[in-house]
Amino acid sequence: MTDPVQPDFSIPAGEATSAIEVRNSRFIGYARTVLASGDVRQAIDSCRLLHPDASHVTHAFLIGPPNSEVAGCSDDGEPKGTAGRPMLEVVRGSRVVNVLVMVVRYFGGTKLGTGGLVRAYGECTRRTLEVLPLQPMIVTLGFTTLLPYDLHEAVVRRLNGHGVRNLREQYDLQVLISGELPEREWDACEQAIRNLSRGKCGLRLNG
Repeated sequence: MTDPVQPDFSIPAGEATSAIEVRNSRFIGYARTVLASGDVRQAIDSCRLLHPDASHVTHAFLIGPPNSEVAGCSDDGEPKGTAGRPMLEVVRGSRVVNVLVMVVRYFGGTKLGTGGLVRAYGECTRRTLEVLPLQPMIVTLGFTTLLPYDLHEAVVRRLNGHGVRNLREQYDLQVLISGELPEREWDACEQAIRNLSRGKCGLRLNG
């Protein structure tokens, strides 16, 4: 299976902010984690509350994983294609996913022109991402497995050894275990469980 630590992709491990000034206009960038489109709207609303006098609050977001990503952006009243699109291009180039970047502009009285706006929004986004703490993106696979009680302790110990996340257990005639495993651990963990159970138990991939 594919290595789950995508060396070319990262996710935020915190939040970041930066600011630049271009011909008296001030641009303030914010970056943070988002996992769903609803997170984006909530974050933008909060940003507007922090900057009620701002001329524009533009944004770009990218929610992974890379092969099935959801992306979006907004110029928020700036000329079409001068803010959100260049911001999104910078985000894509950074190889960061599950991230929202917002850039607040306070107009300084001097128009920057189309090219100037593209450069300013792109630069503010770039600087914000440069100071954003990151961590590797880990791809996980959801699973279930059904076990007799006498194997429960040994299997849970094996799952923990392979980095299981969100482990859940249901007890009935047998024990139903579910959770998420790092993708690169799947084959080794499944083989270990089959060996422990002498081929009677294994991992079933969710979905």
